[in-house]
Amino acid sequence: MALNKAQAARQTAAMFEGLTGQKLPDVSRDTRSMLRFLFPGPSDRFPIATKLAAEKLGVSQRTVQRWSRGAQTPRTEITKEITKRVRQAVTTKRGRAQLAKRMTAQLPNKIRTIRVQALQGPSSDPLDKDYVTDRYSNFEMSPDEQQRLYDAWVQGGDTAATDYLAGLYDTRYVDGWQFHGIKGVDWL
Repeated sequence: MALNKAQAARQTAAMFEGLTGQKLPDVSRDTRSMLRFLFPGPSDRFPIATKLAAEKLGVSQRTVQRWSRGAQTPRTEITKEITKRVRQAVTTKRGRAQLAKRMTAQLPNKIRTIRVQALQGPSSDPLDKDYVTDRYSNFEMSPDEQQRLYDAWVQGGDTAATDYLAGLYDTRYVDGWQFHGIKGVDWL
């Protein structure tokens, strides 16, 4: 059974946030969060790399600072450009590859446990109440498996990453394990 639109959006956000450690940016005209996502700064005190943002968007650094404070809003065409860049970073193979490259460079070279919240169980029927329930499941992943998870996500988004996880669970956890809409992903 395919996911409905709301379930698919929730799964995309959960996988994105779990794999990148970043909140999925709100593209509903929240300029600050989009700038913070596209041009992350060096610290919490300086959350936006304003110089880089200014160069990429063709405006002055001072203008980007005013946008980040909320003292000014970008022109319509710049807002559209920022929104487009955020959407591309989240939904395209190239965008996911850039995010994954940043994340995998920080991966510890050790076994980590991934925790998945989803409607899940050893049945392909999401309505099978005997075997499929909304639950958390924990799974230890080697550094190589973690890398392959990121590779799957880059190649095919949350669907491919979910399929990769289901394959791991199927072979090392319980035969026939399926996820029917992931709601959350965390590294423990």
